[in-house]
Amino acid sequence: MLNEALKKVIAGGELTESESAAMVEALANGENPTAAAGLLTALSLRGESVSEMTGAAGFLRNRMTGVDAGDCSDIVGTGGDGGRSFNISTTASFVAAGAGVRMAKHGNRAVSGKCGAADVLEELGVKLNDTPESLAQSIKDNGIAFLFARNLHPVMAKVALLRRDLGIRTVFNLVGPLANPAHATHMVVGVYNERLVLPFAEVLRNLGVRNGFVVHSEDGLDEISSLAVTHAAALSPDDICEITIDPKELLDDPALCNGTLAGGDKTENARILMDILSGRDRTAKRGAVLLNAAAIICAAGLGNSIQECIPLAEKSIDSGAALDKLRSISA
Repeated sequence: MLNEALKKVIAGGELTESESAAMVEALANGENPTAAAGLLTALSLRGESVSEMTGAAGFLRNRMTGVDAGDCSDIVGTGGDGGRSFNISTTASFVAAGAGVRMAKHGNRAVSGKCGAADVLEELGVKLNDTPESLAQSIKDNGIAFLFARNLHPVMAKVALLRRDLGIRTVFNLVGPLANPAHATHMVVGVYNERLVLPFAEVLRNLGVRNGFVVHSEDGLDEISSLAVTHAAALSPDDICEITIDPKELLDDPALCNGTLAGGDKTENARILMDILSGRDRTAKRGAVLLNAAAIICAAGLGNSIQECIPLAEKSIDSGAALDKLRSISA
């Protein structure tokens, strides 16, 4: 199968959803390593299509260990900013949960950066090895749980060696964030390149996500930035439309658009997260968290626009609700 798929891609064709799913199955089974490496490389050089991403993500979702928590939301990114920023999405997840959104935060350890979601949460005392049943109960009882990708995606474990040996970004970097084990129906997804914004929104729609945003900022982040304009696709049941998010128009306090979004190792990023959730940080870091939290709050239906949801995010932090959500899942 892999040889035929490779020939098709080299000839300029696109894999169908079913062909892409079959490709991932063959890769997970360790078939034909030479063709596997060539196919992943060819797809990466050309850029994966909507059907290819949909098929690959669909296969991962069919084979993952599910978390049955009902209607829930996620905010996640593909990575690719070189680890320059702190854990914005992870911090925003607690803020959204404090505002009343049921969060199934999906994430992993760092791959391209210094500190992934799992790294910083482990530093803060969050257990990474809870059972799917415990995770579902935490979402229902606490309004949030962390779904550690490594524990819930056996297919990703099977292709880990191939990905490591290749040492390049592949389709798995793209579709991993799309395979939320709780089948989140409201999502904010950050991508590493602006060209992926609209295609990712189409993939989300194909996978059954009802509302959400796909985002990429002009300063290169797979997040909504408080320091630069962010290009986004807004997904609703009826439409996908392109929008721009200008932090200076949405954030009233100029201090929230000044400073740095830089992070560090897990110890430094844990300190940053705590400074934001405790209300001590009033800089661009808080601004970025407010914007991203407001986006998922909006996607979950608690407001009609990102701007309308910013006060809900502010209240979540300033009331202590966001910090309480972190404490509810920490040891």
